[in-house]
Amino acid sequence: MSSYGPITRIRLWHSLLGVPLHDSSAFHVGGLLIDTGPPATEDEMVAWARSRSIEKIVLTHHHEDHTGGAAALLDALRVPLLAPAPALPMLREGLRLPLYRRVIFKGAPRPFDADPLPEILTSGDLSFRVVPTPGHALDHVCLFEESHGWLFSGDLFVHERVNMFRRIEDLAAHMDSLRRVLSLSPTLLVCSQSGFFEDARGSLERKIRFWEDLAAEARSLRIRGLSNRAITRRLVGREGPRTFASLGEYSKIRLIEELLRLPPASG
Repeated sequence: MSSYGPITRIRLWHSLLGVPLHDSSAFHVGGLLIDTGPPATEDEMVAWARSRSIEKIVLTHHHEDHTGGAAALLDALRVPLLAPAPALPMLREGLRLPLYRRVIFKGAPRPFDADPLPEILTSGDLSFRVVPTPGHALDHVCLFEESHGWLFSGDLFVHERVNMFRRIEDLAAHMDSLRRVLSLSPTLLVCSQSGFFEDARGSLERKIRFWEDLAAEARSLRIRGLSNRAITRRLVGREGPRTFASLGEYSKIRLIEELLRLPPASG
């Protein structure tokens, strides 16, 4: 657990035979709990939350490492739970996960009912704009507290040099979403995977530039006749354990395929 001013980061991870499998975070600010961690840590999340002042639970998107503790927290706290409107049917029916993700997160989140997020979300004197940011997931949103410049970015950012992608992700939409939040001029980036970034604009700009430069290099190699697999190995290396464990759902070549579909960056 760590803090940045009034924002508390709750890091939630678990391991298998001593090997860390996944690391994600929830955040507490004002009366809001933003995201709830994976199913594997729902008991720890509830134990932590019972002694805090939580008025509302907010989800940035439907993925299991963000919604896994939601049902247990609803049972324990009896507070409103809000999620992006497109996520509501999925959360109510329950997520269908491939085997490798059920292993990593120790099952799927229990189904639960949530209310749709409004365009503006308030807690005390804090006011968050709900910003649609599809790409990582169709229903993904960020929360922007304009008076402080805080951007709660869910899984939009992760880190500056992401070199793998999942089949269901849309890189063109993801890039548009990065540019959308950059235009808000945030001063603090709050990331579910990597924590706090004080140089919010610089971090976002470098992530966008990394993908733009990688796309330009990939196009150059394609013109020279290299295959997608050869381009992938040249630019980001061979596939690793994550790709094999996910049966190819999560891979480096998927990122290269998506980058090659992008139009060249202007200027």
